[in-house]
Amino acid sequence: MSPVLEAGEAEKVGTSEDPLHGYEEALERNFAAMEAEQRGEVDRAISLYEESLAGEFVESHPYERLANLYEQRRSYGEALRVLETYIRLARSGKLPRGAQRSADRRLPDIEQRAARYRGLLHGSE
Repeated sequence: MSPVLEAGEAEKVGTSEDPLHGYEEALERNFAAMEAEQRGEVDRAISLYEESLAGEFVESHPYERLANLYEQRRSYGEALRVLETYIRLARSGKLPRGAQRSADRRLPDIEQRAARYRGLLHGSE
């Protein structure tokens, strides 16, 4: 049976290097963004999701929702930027194990979406 924390992880817990540092605050921000979307406050939702990206939130939801919102506005460059941010995070090795497993499962779909946005930006699908 593998240990709960891998080598080096215990020293990061509770520090700014902890990948879950600020997780609860970020989760609340994402719920607020979802509520803003439901109320039709898209600019507010975008702003909240962008904060999650800046903080390297460990779950894919804000990245995917933000990309959707930019796609609805036909801002394919922004949608691509968001997905590429998640792709870099997912490949960085900085995610906690559970988030990494989730990222590994989501990555093929997210990479496919990113490729679609690149095609839209370059005039082909």
